Amino acid sequence: MHSITRFPLAGVLLIFIGAVHTALGIAMFTVGDQDAELTFWFTEFGVLAIGFGIAMSALERTLGYVPGAVLLALAACTVFGLAFMPLSGFVTVLAPLGVGGFGWWRARNTRVAA
Repeated sequence: MHSITRFPLAGVLLIFIGAVHTALGIAMFTVGDQDAELTFWFTEFGVLAIGFGIAMSALERTLGYVPGAVLLALAACTVFGLAFMPLSGFVTVLAPLGVGGFGWWRARNTRVAA
């Protein structure tokens, strides 16, 4: 695959966060010390984060940046999660958002200057 960027950092960060989330969810399920409903949603978010991260990586490689609409969707999910659980893993999603936002901003300024 021809890649415009050297390394799709925003997508890979989200994949890493999702993988850790999924592994912790499976560990919580096997130990059985948490509510089954909580464990399900914990693991489910990890799997969704991996899928979303793969899509973001593909966009970063193809376009050279993550489109603003994708970043807005991730930001909405993050803000919603932080509103209900301020000190949670949703804080870690701010890293891929920041990296993706910076890449989008840099690509936007390059297009405007051209």
